Amino acid sequence: MIKAVFFDLDNTLCDSDTAWNFAVRETFKLFCKHEPDVSEEALTKAWAKVHQNLFQQLDAGKCSMAEVRDSRFPHLFKELNLSLSKFTEELNDFLSTRYITSLRLFEDVAVFEKLHAYHVGIITNGAHDEHTDSQLSKVQNLGLTERIQSLTISGEIGVRKPKFEIFKVACERANVLLKEAVLVGDSIQNDIIGANRAGMTSVLIDRQSGISIPKIADAQPDYLISNLYDVLSCLEYKQD
Repeated sequence: MIKAVFFDLDNTLCDSDTAWNFAVRETFKLFCKHEPDVSEEALTKAWAKVHQNLFQQLDAGKCSMAEVRDSRFPHLFKELNLSLSKFTEELNDFLSTRYITSLRLFEDVAVFEKLHAYHVGIITNGAHDEHTDSQLSKVQNLGLTERIQSLTISGEIGVRKPKFEIFKVACERANVLLKEAVLVGDSIQNDIIGANRAGMTSVLIDRQSGISIPKIADAQPDYLISNLYDVLSCLEYKQD
């Protein structure tokens, strides 16, 4: 019997990609005003390289998401051969503020109102500190704190999805067994593979019908949905 339903945060409950892309564009405009000699092409290329390198370190467990966030602009300035200055801090604050103020919940998050029979929680990768755009701040800013019973963030636990430990901690907090929990998420690698290997029921949300599912057993979701309301049908099926 299913007793708990956990959700990923970014691009599952809130439209992170749209907010992030807007915030980056606005930040690039500010950057170019301050550094007019840097072309937009060079800036875009350097930004992509810096993030690729930082996230490789993050995935390898060599740094935290908070460290990625706080070092991206210093690394960007070095990549562009610019002198480091307090402007890096201004850019980071500007990006973070633009991002979180642009972040919106998807309308189908209203399905939470129909899940009172279950423990409802969030399992998400990201920072757990008080910074403007940490996962903790996002949950609070989006008004989700009052709508869930538990919040498990990788920055607090010390491991990221898809590692088993983060799912184990989330289920322990909910006082349920892994097999009694559902995870709903948009990432094959982090959510579906992670949940499957942990023994949870996996639900992949594909809002645009554009996710390519690898042909390996661990990557196959138990359910594929396009709207969070479809979770209700998944739960009904599991309870029968």
